[in-house]
Amino acid sequence: MSALEEAKKAWASGYSGLSQAEVDDRVRGFGALVRLIAEEGVVTPTRFAEYIGLDISRAEKVLAELGTVGMQTDDAGQIVGAALTTRETPHKVSAAGKHLYAWCALDTLFIPGLVGQTADIESICPASAEPVQLRIAPDRIESHEPADIWLSVFLPRLTSRELG
Repeated sequence: MSALEEAKKAWASGYSGLSQAEVDDRVRGFGALVRLIAEEGVVTPTRFAEYIGLDISRAEKVLAELGTVGMQTDDAGQIVGAALTTRETPHKVSAAGKHLYAWCALDTLFIPGLVGQTADIESICPASAEPVQLRIAPDRIESHEPADIWLSVFLPRLTSRELG
């Protein structure tokens, strides 16, 4: 099995045991949560339920499921991060006059597509410590500095044999 197939299998395993409706709610919920954070910053469970069109008990279940794969909350239980976050990280994301952050460099590549807006990304290369800047539209990378950039993704479940 190729590394890509193994990565897809590992990603899909997070949905094993869920009904199709639960998978749909989780996928739709994640996208909605990222859009809400982009629009409003901090998100309450009630606001999430309203936005996604679910009753509060079902919305809380979706949020609990999303929490198992990554979600940041503040002390009051409000959501402050899900790939896009209000908390400072090395990966700045600016869109529509708002300045937020991404959890990792990979997240910066899909966030503009989820929120439907062009974003300016600023980060620091961990290898060279040089700044990296990108302008990413919802469907393409519009510009980047430096001219020659790379993104590596570590897949912890794969062995070096499978990657090599």
